[in-house]
Amino acid sequence: MIHTSKLLFLVLLVTCAANIPSAWSKDATASLEGRWTAPSLSNPKVQIVFALLSEGKATEEVGSYRGTGTWKLENNAARIHWGSGWVGVLRPATRGGYELLTWKAKTLLTAPPDDIQPAKRLR
Repeated sequence: MIHTSKLLFLVLLVTCAANIPSAWSKDATASLEGRWTAPSLSNPKVQIVFALLSEGKATEEVGSYRGTGTWKLENNAARIHWGSGWVGVLRPATRGGYELLTWKAKTLLTAPPDDIQPAKRLR
């Protein structure tokens, strides 16, 4: 049986640890910020150009289409939720570089992605 004071200490310790931003997560977030490109699932001849901006904002261009969304760092990857309902994950690729995984709107994220394409940083 855990004494009440020990339990309160553990709760406080876990709460504090969860709220301390690590240097790694700041570095990882900063390393993913910027402009990227990848082939489009809806039109493979057209490149998606997307930007991961500070404060969790994202923009995308696919041909003449312009969209916005939000992103956050999860497990070394940027999970992007687009206003259109699509979801993207920009992550390091197994063989180096980066890849963009995409799920169409209304697709469960537990399902395999609808597309996986190499992604390149523009700047």
